[in-house]
Amino acid sequence: MKKGDLETLENVGESIISCINNGVHDRKSDFHTFTLCTGFKSISGRTVVIRGYDSKKNIIIFHSNYSSEKINEIKDNPKVCCVFYSRKDKIQMRCYGIAELNYQNDQTKTSWAKMGHMSKECYFQNPLPGTKLKDFNSFTTSPLTTESKYFCVVTIKIDKIDWLYLKREGHRRAKIYLNNIAQSHWLSP
Repeated sequence: MKKGDLETLENVGESIISCINNGVHDRKSDFHTFTLCTGFKSISGRTVVIRGYDSKKNIIIFHSNYSSEKINEIKDNPKVCCVFYSRKDKIQMRCYGIAELNYQNDQTKTSWAKMGHMSKECYFQNPLPGTKLKDFNSFTTSPLTTESKYFCVVTIKIDKIDWLYLKREGHRRAKIYLNNIAQSHWLSP
């Protein structure tokens, strides 16, 4: 979609779907990674890689180590915000939704089977993520052939997106409600 087509809420919604899908399939896309923001007692953000997107169900998917801090934060408060930004396209999307943890279930088995060997190594790290180290490389990985007990698939059901297009001639901003497009509206940037 051309930037000139971003003049209707319907086109903005279609552009959002296209951008996120592109992030899943093109590792060079600015939308291949996003900042996952979680919070309960304190707010935290980190960059994760998008691994899947279901535009019909409005679900974003990424993988994580089940022992990581973000998993505990999601357990405490499943409300999350996913912030995508494309420097090239000058588009920011703040996607709000509810995270669900998939751990040692059919979804993790399916995702695990599709992963490459190098990606699987991340889930056999010793000591676990966040453990204090003597120096930067004093940890090991020893991949096994079975699914790691630390592998987790996180699905996020997105319900609304705050979309911002930075444009020299005048910025554009919209609130897009994925479950009720009629509720979507333009906002002052």
